[in-house]
Amino acid sequence: MIRFQQIQIGYKHSLISIDNLELESSAIYALVGRNGSGKSTFLKTITGQTSLLGGNLEIDFRSSKEVKADELSRIISFVESKFDGVSFLSVENYLALGRAPYTNALGRLSTKDWAIVHEVAEEMGLTQFLEKDTINLSDGERQLCAIARALVQQTPILLLDEPTAFLDYANKQLLMDKLLHIAKEKQKCIIFSTHDLDLCIENKIEFIALKNKTLEKAKGFTKLELISLLEEKG
Repeated sequence: MIRFQQIQIGYKHSLISIDNLELESSAIYALVGRNGSGKSTFLKTITGQTSLLGGNLEIDFRSSKEVKADELSRIISFVESKFDGVSFLSVENYLALGRAPYTNALGRLSTKDWAIVHEVAEEMGLTQFLEKDTINLSDGERQLCAIARALVQQTPILLLDEPTAFLDYANKQLLMDKLLHIAKEKQKCIIFSTHDLDLCIENKIEFIALKNKTLEKAKGFTKLELISLLEEKG
């Protein structure tokens, strides 16, 4: 769960104001807004990379001011818009990076850690790729790997930056199916930024919209209103 109360987000000056907004567990939200409206800044504020200018942010029922940096990695996981793969880094070892917040000073994974890696790989349909180098996967396979790595991290909150941007339609829908299942079955709060309105509408994803420097749930917005929001010049 994430709760925003009288929030001001930005750097030296406020880019986004949020009066009162609550994002629930076991739910998935599509973050929409024109380019440059502050979507990435919004996500970075939740992850703690950008400090609040004002207001109160609660993450997993705690004020963000009380959560130490090393604790955040056990609460929030983040997936970049594209993972290009790395030569000589196998899928198994890439997924294992998600256990870093839980390893000892030497970074060694326990039997339990490896069990979690293989369990998530099976859930995401990646078992057949475990020994394969990540650079040799397709875009869709690498994106599933990036999400699997975040799931191995076992956080209640999952953030994704434009996860469907480089995928064809079939892989976009596969990704949506996975995210919807993860949110419901694993009781996670998932937020992803996107421009794929049709995909979200077809899958009945709830929108949160950035418009006129404010962010709120876009209940009742028509497709034309959402398109206008994405195309407006500010």
